[in-house]
Amino acid sequence: KGGGGSMSSLAKEEQAAIPHFSRSASMRGMPVVPMSSEPDKRLSHKEVEQRRREKAKQYFDELRGLLPYGGDSAKFDKNAILHHSILLIKHLMQELEQEEAASSYKPAPGKGSCADFKSCFDVNRQPLCFAGLDSRLWDANSAFCTLMGYSRMEVTGLSLLNATAPADAETAGANWQAAAKNPPHTPMSYVCRLVRKDTQHIQCSLDLNLIVKGGKPVCFHVSANPCN
Repeated sequence: KGGGGSMSSLAKEEQAAIPHFSRSASMRGMPVVPMSSEPDKRLSHKEVEQRRREKAKQYFDELRGLLPYGGDSAKFDKNAILHHSILLIKHLMQELEQEEAASSYKPAPGKGSCADFKSCFDVNRQPLCFAGLDSRLWDANSAFCTLMGYSRMEVTGLSLLNATAPADAETAGANWQAAAKNPPHTPMSYVCRLVRKDTQHIQCSLDLNLIVKGGKPVCFHVSANPCN
């Protein structure tokens, strides 16, 4: 039902919805930024649908650009964009909860906690990470992320062996296998070139410290020392 005589009910519904957002949608006290309202004008049903499609494409393109997956996100369809955005939001909310718990927790004098350790791990200037026996990262501090050029989200699951320069990969793999057989608290050290996200090579000395639980090797605490 085109024509410019009267505004369609769909157009009225869309324009009426633009400035109204519930404050309950705020997350962690962050204000909700409303969509900018557009000038009041009479729109046909066809014009409303066309504008809606254009806006949807604009928002999906913007959302795709915010995902921390580099060029890979260009291949995502709309469902993939929504899926990864939901995962990212859940991860960020979990980090916020952990930070709030760490900031509000006050241990008894003389006693430490996991939150205390996590806080010290995060702010330490030494590049540190935890990796599984297969060399895939479980967690890394900010210094390690900066060293490798990845965000905290991107670095999780990264294989240190895959991020090793091809010329050093065989030696590095042998050292990881040997380190898994080392007695606890006996670090294995070796020098290799790590490949950053931007493909730049950085020569580092890596210290692999095996962590054992219940008599079984669980993971490695890895310290990276750039060679100047």
